[in-house]
Amino acid sequence: MGRIKGKLYICPSPLGNLEDITYRVVRILGEVDLVAAEDTRRAQKLLTHYGLSVPLASCHQHSSCQRIEELVSALLAGKSIALLSDAGTPTVSDPGLSLVRAALAKGIEVDPLPGPCAAITALSASGFPLATFSFQGFLPRKGREKAVSALAAIEETIVFYESPRRIAALLALLEKHLPQREVLLARELTKIHQQLLRGKPGELLNRVREEKLERGEYTVVLGPGVQAPPPDEDSVLAAAQGYLAKKMSARDVADRLSAETGLSRRQVYAILHKKKEL
Repeated sequence: MGRIKGKLYICPSPLGNLEDITYRVVRILGEVDLVAAEDTRRAQKLLTHYGLSVPLASCHQHSSCQRIEELVSALLAGKSIALLSDAGTPTVSDPGLSLVRAALAKGIEVDPLPGPCAAITALSASGFPLATFSFQGFLPRKGREKAVSALAAIEETIVFYESPRRIAALLALLEKHLPQREVLLARELTKIHQQLLRGKPGELLNRVREEKLERGEYTVVLGPGVQAPPPDEDSVLAAAQGYLAKKMSARDVADRLSAETGLSRRQVYAILHKKKEL
């Protein structure tokens, strides 16, 4: 007789409003033997809200191999486990991937339940084309300027997450490298103080600073790039003269014009050197 195996359920949790959970997820949370939670305290709050009493075990990005092995052993012994993140869908820029991989490696059934996802929620309200889009998760903390600059090469709509502590710095980089892209800042999605802020990076940077909005979780959506006709040399020269009059360095002028025109920095330098402006 073969060994009885349990099942691992992927259970999306509310982004903020506790009503944003499916009937099915609530039912599964009440039926499983164990909830593997990113934060057991937050999971307990959700379970208590729905009158559920289920054993909890932590399962977060720093969980040891031993903890993953313990959970897999429970599944192999026939226990059913619900994987629950703090907010949104587990494994989508949230913990849980190690457990899912370990379960699949042992032939354990993984059952994904649909539910909240901040990226999809923000995209649905963006008004940007969504036939295709690029999900970037969290941009790297190191080499951020290079990462933001690389976004300019992605023509479709882009969505990613950002910490409130870094939102102003991010907008400053977007204003430098993608100044003409339309942006949606989805702040505190589904919560009491939810805000959907729209505009160009420079406009939103001013608003974030003026209204002191550097708190709350952010989902950032960049509208698609616009294919503009190649700029003529005279317009590039005129823009360069304006920036030079503002005491910008030659490098900064070239970077700014490259972002605004879609030309490479080498092409910008070639035009300006030919006109002997830099």
